[in-house]
Amino acid sequence: MSIDFFTRLPLHGETLHLPGDPRNRGDWQAPASEGGAVSDFAVGDDFTYIDYLGQIARAAEINGFGGVLMVNAPGGEEPWTVCSLLARETRRLKFVTAFQPFHFSPFAAAQMAATYQRASGNRLVWNIINGGSEVIQRQVGDFTDHDDRYRRASEFLDVVKGYWHNEQFHYQGTYYQADGGGLRGPQKKAELPLICTAGSSEAARELAARHADYYLMRAERPEDIRALIDDVRQRAIAHGNPGIRFGLSIDVITRPSDEEAFAEAKRYFDEGIAKGVVKALAAHAGLRSARKLSFEHEYGDKHEGVAFDDFFIHPNVWSGFGYIGLPPGIALVGSYANVVARIREYHAVGIDLFFLAGYPHLEESYRIGEHILPHFRQQRRPASRQAAASNPGVPA
Repeated sequence: MSIDFFTRLPLHGETLHLPGDPRNRGDWQAPASEGGAVSDFAVGDDFTYIDYLGQIARAAEINGFGGVLMVNAPGGEEPWTVCSLLARETRRLKFVTAFQPFHFSPFAAAQMAATYQRASGNRLVWNIINGGSEVIQRQVGDFTDHDDRYRRASEFLDVVKGYWHNEQFHYQGTYYQADGGGLRGPQKKAELPLICTAGSSEAARELAARHADYYLMRAERPEDIRALIDDVRQRAIAHGNPGIRFGLSIDVITRPSDEEAFAEAKRYFDEGIAKGVVKALAAHAGLRSARKLSFEHEYGDKHEGVAFDDFFIHPNVWSGFGYIGLPPGIALVGSYANVVARIREYHAVGIDLFFLAGYPHLEESYRIGEHILPHFRQQRRPASRQAAASNPGVPA
């Protein structure tokens, strides 16, 4: 089974979730920053936050990552715009742009993607998201219920694929209609972006089963990951999508020894506790509608008396990031050898694509690229579409 590695671009500011880091990484940081690249925090600066993201993207490419994930949140830069800017600063790096079908019409999304693919050499990947908070959805103007958002996303992808593969596409659905449109001319040469989806609800699993090339997961214990993979794979087979593959987002704190890595993780943990992050997160717990993972139930109601070591849910798999509010919440913490071993363990249960990152993103991309990725050279294959997903644009 092949394997590939992507990393992440922090579109919401490098130190937003990083207590105690004073480095100046552009205008998402506080003006009191004392070190690092210089920004005057004004539009038109010689060094801006986009320049910093360009540094991370180039570092990712230099260090052998196949792509970068662009997280989409209301409090951050818009992913599609950023990946368009950075495509010309890199040569082969893929850009995973996260967006909601709520953001675009299917034809606009198809036309924009085809243009990007032609300009970049087919380096765009879509991460179709549907919102993890009902409150935030309403803040950005989307009042559609949870399950309806996933049904809308499924129709959205039906129509996108229809436009992509037909010059005269017709469709009649609940959310979308089409009457004869489609990509034409040179745009037809572009490849449909790889499609990623996520979410563990019934509606989310069904969307992935029908349309996803990669179903993305947050990290849990390997046995929990295996069970989720088995469930989604069976659904995908039933939907005529047997080529579905699986991805995992997990951060990395790795050093030459376990002791050094644990000390670094504990520094993050202690700084988060000292700054009262846990209580602040508890006050906003109602904003989230995403499913709690198995280990989150184990400490979800505890806000006092928990220790750093309590958050190891599996050897070298630490959930303390989630407790102090650093997304995606789980980190591989350990020596280079033990992190490699844990990656192999997750790979063995069915993970093909790993999203690995660390804080700060720039420096840790070099550490992961130098000490972790070389161990997988023989297994590396670029992320790709194994087989066409179902419903490639059949007129309705």
